Amino acid sequence: MPANPETLLYKRLKDNLPDCLITRIESRVNLGIPDCLIAFRKDRMFVMVELKVVKSGKKIRMSPHQIAFHLKHAELGCPTYFLVEHNKHISKGPSEILLYEGWQAEDLMMLGTDTPPLGRWLKKGVQWHIVRHLLTGGEPVE
Repeated sequence: MPANPETLLYKRLKDNLPDCLITRIESRVNLGIPDCLIAFRKDRMFVMVELKVVKSGKKIRMSPHQIAFHLKHAELGCPTYFLVEHNKHISKGPSEILLYEGWQAEDLMMLGTDTPPLGRWLKKGVQWHIVRHLLTGGEPVE
């Protein structure tokens, strides 16, 4: 049985951030908790990342619990993120990987992938060192 798309995105994240400890969280108890807890050894910090895969269109499906989690943590200044794989139809361009900050959760629900991302890469050309930089609070790189 093939892996689901979010599992493949998780594997890609884990394979490309080897200097981090990434724990996959599957919780039916606390709805809304992001999929991954990432510990950055060098930076001595944690972030939480929700993985999303958009198979077609622009809509990013998320629950009210997920939105609430990200917004509550943003109010506290705690970093959370959405890592989105946007698989565009072949006639609409190549697939992309998009990184959003947790405080953008409501915009993501309403605007989907039209929400301006913190980082954007072609799926086949993700610059993982920049993803790491952004996840650890670094400024966006032009």
